[in-house]
Amino acid sequence: MIEQQIPWRDLVAVLHRRRTLILQVFLAGVATVTIGLWMKGPTYRATATLMVTADRAKVAVSPDANTRPVVDRVTDEDLNSEAALLKSDALIREVLQPYWNKRPPQPTPSLFARLVNGVINLVTFPLRLPSLLYVVMHNVPASTPFDDWVAGTAQNVGVNPIPKSNLIWVSFESGDPAWAAEFVNKLVAQHIERHTRLNQQSEAREFYERQRQLLAQKSTDAESALQQFYQREHVEPTAQQRTGMRARLAELLTTLANSETELAEGTARSEFLATEIKNYPKNISTQERVAESPTAQLIKPKIVELQMQRSQLLSTYAPTSVKVQDIERQIAEAKRLMNEQKDTTSDTTTAINPAYQGLEVDLASTRAQMAAVKARVDSLQSQIADFRTKVAHLDDIASVQEHLEQQLTAAKEAYGTYAKKEEEARFSSALDDSSIVNIAIAEPAETPISPEKTKSMMIFAVGAIMSLLAGVGLAFLRDRLDPTVKSAAEAHGVTGLPILAEVSS
Repeated sequence: MIEQQIPWRDLVAVLHRRRTLILQVFLAGVATVTIGLWMKGPTYRATATLMVTADRAKVAVSPDANTRPVVDRVTDEDLNSEAALLKSDALIREVLQPYWNKRPPQPTPSLFARLVNGVINLVTFPLRLPSLLYVVMHNVPASTPFDDWVAGTAQNVGVNPIPKSNLIWVSFESGDPAWAAEFVNKLVAQHIERHTRLNQQSEAREFYERQRQLLAQKSTDAESALQQFYQREHVEPTAQQRTGMRARLAELLTTLANSETELAEGTARSEFLATEIKNYPKNISTQERVAESPTAQLIKPKIVELQMQRSQLLSTYAPTSVKVQDIERQIAEAKRLMNEQKDTTSDTTTAINPAYQGLEVDLASTRAQMAAVKARVDSLQSQIADFRTKVAHLDDIASVQEHLEQQLTAAKEAYGTYAKKEEEARFSSALDDSSIVNIAIAEPAETPISPEKTKSMMIFAVGAIMSLLAGVGLAFLRDRLDPTVKSAAEAHGVTGLPILAEVSS
């Protein structure tokens, strides 16, 4: 396939033929840009610094008792949120609205100003044409002068979070340095005021106050119902009553078992004593006196005397001695005579048998003790029956009592929770009233002294290039619309005849 060659000679010829038009458009564009830059004047930038903190806790509106005010660290999301709010048109509109309402009557623009604006509108008309057509096609409402002021102001507002910090730069560029500083300070002040409104806890405080009042009445009603229940059922308002009565019943049952055991033991002992006492006589001999005869009473001292003599002789003589033998015969004779005279007299005294008397006393004591134990058992049985009736009654009403007590406890706990929440909301409202929020002005904007470095050279260069391109485009358009035959190629194309010669003009 043969590639089509670009007609460079034709293009250069067009530029050469329309050089005057290109130069006119270029000079007009450069002049317009120059006049615009000259009339723009210097630009001043005022900057304020905001500090985003996390000193103030966030009060959560929640009925949960475990919910506590939360203090979070400052994140990039927090900084970006603050930057977006500072850049919003709504905030800029709030700042500019008072100035718009107090603006003085605008004087009639001078002829030169109207002329310049007309030229600018004429030059920029091709650029504005698509947007104008879009507005007409879609019936977009026309913007008011205040809307245009807000939009123009928003373009000159800069909000930049400082990396790796909790600071935000807020800047505004204007030809009036005093207005630039005033606008920035008003903007950050209005943002803090809006922040205060966003964190407003007055509604939360009113909500908690209403809930606390409702719960106070509910707690009073629950307490009244519980007291009426106590009076109606004759129940003590103590949580340990049923437990204490069960413990007392168990104690009485233990005492009854011991008493019945004691009664059985005493009965058996009494029966044994009653049987055993029959084996003992009631009276017994207490003293029996026996007296010797008078002859025996006389012989006894004689025998003792002879025995003493024998002992003395034995200390001197041998047992076989005649004197010792003689004394022994006398002793033997005396004993024989005493034995022969062994006549005695006796006297007996009777008294109550101590064993019988002890058994009788023990039997009486046992029977008395058993009577007391029997009375104790009867009393214990009566008390146990009474306690069982009371415990059964408490068991029957336990569910109702527990339900009423739970209602009262829940009402008191809820009341305490909402009272605490109300205090937290009140404290937060006090912070709101004092404009204490998690954002503060670290450095207010000051009136700038020196203007900002402008981009006049870059704007001029861009304007010159755009003017040159516009001139070239108009040149080609003008040449395209011109019906004059301007080259041999066009003549051959129009007539179809061969070209014999070409004479340049």
